[in-house]
Amino acid sequence: MKEIMKKIIFLSILSYIEINIASTLSNFFIILPLTFLGYSFYVYRADSNFSPVEAFLFGLLVDLVHGFYFGLNAILFCLITYSINSYSNAFKIFSYLQICLFFGFSAAAYVGFTQLVLNIYNFSYLTLLVSSFFNIIFCILITILSSYFPKIFRLKI
Repeated sequence: MKEIMKKIIFLSILSYIEINIASTLSNFFIILPLTFLGYSFYVYRADSNFSPVEAFLFGLLVDLVHGFYFGLNAILFCLITYSINSYSNAFKIFSYLQICLFFGFSAAAYVGFTQLVLNIYNFSYLTLLVSSFFNIIFCILITILSSYFPKIFRLKI
């Protein structure tokens, strides 16, 4: 129970930060899915595999907080959990750059899919392209920071 509460608090804090910076970044055609990236990071750093039910429930929680269509984040969280659990052994031989590219492209896919569902008549390729570059650079910067300041980013949540 304690572990689940830590996960919920972690996702809630990321959700709060994401909601607060979303309006500022949207002026520059950037969508930064901090909740999705934080959840992906958490699944990647976990010692054991996550179950699909747990991923689905956390996705429903994020849907409730953000006000998205019910089940949108749940499906995307299940997909990223499945792909991270499937390639967990392959990630051990990847370089940091390859892992950053994986998470950056998965964040770009998340942005593209959510924008396609939420803004079907107002879909913007500019937002998708700029957000993709920004998310990849953001993941690379986080990795560089974690290599220079390892105590900050070695979270055992």
